[in-house]
Amino acid sequence: LPEMYTFTVCMWLKSSATPGMGTPFSYAVPGQPNELVLIEWGSNPMEILINDKVAKLPFVISDGKWHHICVTWTTRDGVWEAYQDGLLRGNGENLAPYHPIKPHGVLI
Repeated sequence: LPEMYTFTVCMWLKSSATPGMGTPFSYAVPGQPNELVLIEWGSNPMEILINDKVAKLPFVISDGKWHHICVTWTTRDGVWEAYQDGLLRGNGENLAPYHPIKPHGVLI
C-alpha cells in the first residue's frame, strides 16, 4: 500500500463469539506491527489502533447476525467515524493525528 493520509475500511462480520472475535483486520509495517488494526479481545468493545493509539468503537456485533461495519479516519486532527449497518455509531478525534499510515506493509 502507498502512504495514506485518510482511509475507509469496510467489511461484513458475523460473530457470536464470546469473549471477543479477534482481529478481523491488520496492517503491519517494518518496526510497527500495529500500524492499522481492528481488534476485539476479551469482553472489551472493538477497537481501532493506529500506530498503537486506540479508539473504542461502539459496535454491537456478537449477536450471530451479519453486520456491515465501516471505519473512516483522516490524519488531519485524527478524526474518525464508525458506521454499523449504514448508521453512524460513533466518532472522535485525536486518534494518531498527523501520523500518515506508512507504506509497504503487510495486510492481513
